[in-house]
Amino acid sequence: MGFDALRRTQDAMAQSIESVLDGSMLPQTLLFSGCRGSSRLTAALDLAFTLTGEEGRELLSSSSICLFLSRPMRMVLNAASSLLRRQRNRRARIFYIQTVRKVLMQYHQAIAPLHREASGAKARDERTEGDRSVSAVASLIDESLMAIEADREYSAEEIDSIASLIDGYLTDAVINVGKKTPGATIEEIRAVQSWLAEGVDEKVVIFENPEDYAEGAKNSLLKLLEEPPEHAHLILISKSPSRLLETILSRCRRFSFPELSEAKVSAFIGEEFSIYSGFPSFDAFFFAEGSAESERKAMEGYVGSYLHAIVSGKALGMKEEEEIFSGLERSGGEEFFRESLIQRLEGLLREGRMRPGDAKRVYRSLSGNLLRSDTFNMPLRLALDLTLREVCDVK
Repeated sequence: MGFDALRRTQDAMAQSIESVLDGSMLPQTLLFSGCRGSSRLTAALDLAFTLTGEEGRELLSSSSICLFLSRPMRMVLNAASSLLRRQRNRRARIFYIQTVRKVLMQYHQAIAPLHREASGAKARDERTEGDRSVSAVASLIDESLMAIEADREYSAEEIDSIASLIDGYLTDAVINVGKKTPGATIEEIRAVQSWLAEGVDEKVVIFENPEDYAEGAKNSLLKLLEEPPEHAHLILISKSPSRLLETILSRCRRFSFPELSEAKVSAFIGEEFSIYSGFPSFDAFFFAEGSAESERKAMEGYVGSYLHAIVSGKALGMKEEEEIFSGLERSGGEEFFRESLIQRLEGLLREGRMRPGDAKRVYRSLSGNLLRSDTFNMPLRLALDLTLREVCDVK
């Protein structure tokens, strides 16, 4: 399959990577940089399966690839489940399998023994033999996915049964590998390094947003990058490469992914799921498909309340602010919230519903703090709170 998945959104990037690969000039350490939704992970997975020569690309089934995710997955998992149950076609089924497998690829055999934290899963299944750890439940989910891997038609009852079982096991603890913060730990990097040194088969490890790792983990990653085993390939995915150690950057061949246009995103969603609603981003699509009506109404209220506060210069009450941020945390809709804020604010500017001076100050404060949030791994709540303080203090 090569880079077929990547070509659908980033054809030029697919050609660029393939050209380097065909010329036997691909180094062992790579850095794919770009913003959210720019197909960096798709590129990393396409390349990983190409390097390992495996046939499981479509189902993301591999024992030679290890993935350390560092992105919110709850909303996209909800969207994948909703699409599967509603459409029940091949594309929705593959999308669901791929989305769940991205979570499961974190539980590679090299590091699975490190994760014995409680999963929080309540469903009973004799296959766990009493083991309710995140690692054991991840294995059970992987086994359950096989029931919908065959290329045939499935009844609504079959789909609902399997999806309900898997969705029930996908607790936040399982999605996050039992960790409070995403990304690789020192122990995991050391375990992966030992696994990479074994045998002569090609192996790939994908590290997402290593700039957010703890200092010790960054140093361990650097040591791995300095002397990767002969058949090892290391792919770093970064949203803020400027925050990476210069010694890490110097050891990677860099590929910069441009942001996808709204037209490109909408065309992809239409082609993939026959949904033609003109979504401006994948986050907007996942929120629309993966949230309940009550959550969508609540989100509209959160955006409206916060936007009114920064435009009017009247600070939110403590209770109202807590409601907004606790609601965002529950729904997993933080990315959609911040995207909606910027879009609504830009709409006010275009319509001339704000005085030029006020508009410039508010927009500069909000966009600046959101940028700092990305650049310095600042919690979204802190970035938005800073904006409120800046705007309200001025007024």
